[in-house]
Amino acid sequence: MLSELDRVGHEKLAFEQVAARAGVNKVTLYRHWPTKLELIRAAVLRVADETPSRPDTGTLRGDLLEQFRVLRAQAREPSRRAVFRLLFNARPGDPIGELIHELRRERDARAMLLYERAIERGELRPDTDPRLLHGLLFGSVLSLEMLRWGDEESAPLEAVIDLVLSGAQPPAKAGQRRPARDTHAR
Repeated sequence: MLSELDRVGHEKLAFEQVAARAGVNKVTLYRHWPTKLELIRAAVLRVADETPSRPDTGTLRGDLLEQFRVLRAQAREPSRRAVFRLLFNARPGDPIGELIHELRRERDARAMLLYERAIERGELRPDTDPRLLHGLLFGSVLSLEMLRWGDEESAPLEAVIDLVLSGAQPPAKAGQRRPARDTHAR
């Protein structure tokens, strides 16, 4: 299903072609997913469920590296690129756009735990807006990957995360250095 979605896009996706690629009768697909929207929802959920939303490495940087490494690897798989394109093409009022927006909102809500833990540990300033921070990171990682098609020149994940987090970290106290980067998360 994902490879067909990648090939033709969600507008032209047809049960007949999905069934042919899967080697099944289209009636079999209709039994499980009566509408194209439900078929696409299942594909998007499958990809979303494979992305860890609550890693717990002990540091925000480590958690984000774990989460975004999986996301970046998924975005590099040709069959999954279509799912990520849906994120960028989602439009209000469009059933696919509404679906993507709903799923993104659910996933983002789960990811907020990472930032809340980081605020509690003192890794982020108490006034940090977790939604803004997550939006900047998520958008940066995906757009760099999608726009550069996984070129070797794309920014290292660590550099993107460090750059965004640097604006939300509490100032170092006099005579105290910032915590060392979590090198175990690599």
